[in-house]
Amino acid sequence: MNAMSYEEEEGLIAARPMLVDQVFEAVLSLLLDDKIPTGSPLSIDGLAKRFKVSSTPVREALARLEATGMVRREALRGYKVAPEPTAADVDALLTARGILEPEITRIACTNVTDALVAELEEFNRDLDASRLGGDTFPGYRAYWKADESFHRRIAEATDNEFLLRAYGSIEGHIQRFRLMVHNDMSGEHTVREHQAVIDAFQARDAGAAMAAMNDHIEGIRSRSSSLTKFAQQS
Repeated sequence: MNAMSYEEEEGLIAARPMLVDQVFEAVLSLLLDDKIPTGSPLSIDGLAKRFKVSSTPVREALARLEATGMVRREALRGYKVAPEPTAADVDALLTARGILEPEITRIACTNVTDALVAELEEFNRDLDASRLGGDTFPGYRAYWKADESFHRRIAEATDNEFLLRAYGSIEGHIQRFRLMVHNDMSGEHTVREHQAVIDAFQARDAGAAMAAMNDHIEGIRSRSSSLTKFAQQS
């Protein structure tokens, strides 16, 4: 067998993350749209055969999904579909976001540039354009990505690797929450709350940016508390 050229090797390296992304989104579609029951096993070999790929990208995609809490791995048993988050889970996640993200936003605003403002505005335009995308994952994927990109870009703008790691530790769970509530909570209010953050960045007002992000998190808390699936138990 002839040795691969440098260009061919580079092409394989570049293709692998894309393949993992494709499997990740395909499994997400199965979990969200086909409503696989919680507790159901997820066979790596079975998924690999279904998607006509090797087991490697399936294993990596499931590891990424494990970080969101959507699947769980048990020793000697493999992966299974995790239960949906409870009201207590959502409350804990929003408490963590309320502590972390407003301060991240304040610090990011001290590093603001016109380019950063332009990026955030683009993400918010994409969010607005895709908020009525549909009831299935392919339909609302663009909304999910725009929301994810908006918040992550602010975390990156702190230029603080420890804050970015702290945000990264809950980012997967934030993604899961977005996916679970999209049909009930996507709307103009999210676009409007993001715009308040952008306006504060544009004005170079770190205090206003912090307050706007806090208002956004509290808005999410208020909206989620009205959903039957997350209603607090007495």
